[in-house]
Amino acid sequence: MRANQRPRAASFLALLLTATSVADAIAEGANEHQLQCATAAVIHALHDAPARKDGLNRFIIVSLGRGQRYVQCRLVEGDTGALCEASSGAYGPTGVNGMVLTAKQRRALSKLGFVRKAGSKNYVREFSMASRADIEGLGFFMVQTLMGVYGLGRSEKFVIRSSLDSRAAISRTCPEALQFLAE
Repeated sequence: MRANQRPRAASFLALLLTATSVADAIAEGANEHQLQCATAAVIHALHDAPARKDGLNRFIIVSLGRGQRYVQCRLVEGDTGALCEASSGAYGPTGVNGMVLTAKQRRALSKLGFVRKAGSKNYVREFSMASRADIEGLGFFMVQTLMGVYGLGRSEKFVIRSSLDSRAAISRTCPEALQFLAE
């Protein structure tokens, strides 16, 4: 390659890398939107389903499938609120398979409004769910917490567990999100 072609080749390579980064960011944003849609769909289904007397059929857990990286919420007070918990890793495996939050992760949880209550090693936060928009907000918040605090690798699958058939609720509202979920 001649010397006068090197700057053009370097410019082309930089443009190609930038375009790839932008395409990856757009795809990641679309994926994140689908995960938020899926999470909100399950929360809506929980909210709309009849409650048992003991209220124990009102929970959702979003996780990254391995280890202790999860956020879970339980609808409370006649579904006008939710009590959420983010994992600290303290109750999971120890050693090589264990998870210990970094100072940066603990700060991120704090900025998101999570606190540690006396006697608990995990982080909790309460939410008001006075409107259907609050349900959407809770779905958004759960995904943001999971991705922002624990990270979501490209090859990882998102896991949603709840007290009802999550896949059915998701397939009615945002079926394209099913591709991002673990079986």
